[in-house]
Amino acid sequence: MAKKIGRYVLEREIGRGAMGVVYLARDPRLNRQVAVKTFSLPEGLDDERLREYHARFLREAQAAASLSHPGIVIIYDADDDPKLKLPFIAMEYVPGRSLRQLLEKGGRIAPRWAFRMGAVLSDALQVAHEAGIIHRDIKPANVLLRRPDGAPKIADFGVARLSTSDLTNTGAALGSPAYMSPEQIRGGTVDARSDLFSLATLFYEALCGRRPFTGDDIASLTYSIAHETPIAISRRARDLPVGLDEFFEVALAKNPENRFPDGASFRQALWEIERSQPSLRQEGTSVVGTEENSLAAEASGTPGESQSPSDTPNKPSRRGFRGRFLVLKTSLAASLSLMILAGALYWFMRPAHLKLDARSTLETGRLSLLLDGQEVYSRQLSAPRTGNRVLGKLLRRDQESFEDWIRVPPGRHELAARVISEEAGPQFGDSLVVDLKAGETRTLRMVAGRTFGTPVSLKLD
Repeated sequence: MAKKIGRYVLEREIGRGAMGVVYLARDPRLNRQVAVKTFSLPEGLDDERLREYHARFLREAQAAASLSHPGIVIIYDADDDPKLKLPFIAMEYVPGRSLRQLLEKGGRIAPRWAFRMGAVLSDALQVAHEAGIIHRDIKPANVLLRRPDGAPKIADFGVARLSTSDLTNTGAALGSPAYMSPEQIRGGTVDARSDLFSLATLFYEALCGRRPFTGDDIASLTYSIAHETPIAISRRARDLPVGLDEFFEVALAKNPENRFPDGASFRQALWEIERSQPSLRQEGTSVVGTEENSLAAEASGTPGESQSPSDTPNKPSRRGFRGRFLVLKTSLAASLSLMILAGALYWFMRPAHLKLDARSTLETGRLSLLLDGQEVYSRQLSAPRTGNRVLGKLLRRDQESFEDWIRVPPGRHELAARVISEEAGPQFGDSLVVDLKAGETRTLRMVAGRTFGTPVSLKLD
């Protein structure tokens, strides 16, 4: 019998670290591959501390699941396996390899590609920081490169911590020492600028194949990070764009006040360097341009092609006319083919729609609908107050009703409702699996509130 964690069927182990194991697994409800990461509970904790650890784990997983960015691995689910007594996270499976594996094989990567990666990752961190989440462990092993396009994605928010969380001590030094910021090395308070320092360290290594701070042991490494100025990157690689020395002087500043304040300014600085370097923006375009010019000259009979003596400016040659007719015919055929293809794609990829028909008796609260772990709808709940609850319930004056339309890609999806309400206790919800065809519209009925018998329920008509 196949081994399972929660509802996920494990296929094979794909990674292992200090905090747990990562498995390639299959979600039987949606019939898709996912990555499942287990987290080992610290030994020797009493029941109260275990509950505290569990609460922190779920809170951080929920926070990470709220993030939506192409450069962040999507978290689908977080729970405890009651039999194995293991907390776990189910997340997007990214086929490919990590940046660490790439650097170990090739030493460094092309500047043009590195700049694209830096822009995506800094933008992803901007989204996380705006949500109040600090990753705390940005390193090459946590940057996954998707096959086949090499798109970078930040993984492992397992040691991330909400900046407002009070479940851990401020001085908890989580992360990998080689990529830590000086303040993280010292056990001080960390914020968004600490993650950006780690990203700059990673970016420096990707460009020249060597880290800015090194040491023979942990003590010398941490001293280098906290006190030493790194070698200018222009001295380590000769083919890099101008301006990177000044960039790293700011990005790797010891004092957080002297660094880029957020991911947006980090990305803007990269863009300024890229804009001043045509080779980073136009690499490979000259060859395409030359081919297009040659083909255009060949088709239109521009100066340079041989003409018969009988050809005159007022009477085009039969060969030239035949050539232009052939080009026109080919162009029309290509346009018609593209129109047919576009029409077929539109027909088969038409979006489906869910009509939300909902009612709630909750006077305060917030509703979120999630499609495959991503929020697609949210609303504040505010049912009217009634003086007589029994009469209000009988006359249905204590509930609010609302409708809306949700656009959904065709296919098989997991739809979940989450309701957070102080009057009803902790977060509760319901979920179901839906198959939608292109262009199809179905009604999603939802009821929320204790008076309905269950806190929240979903039904698909």
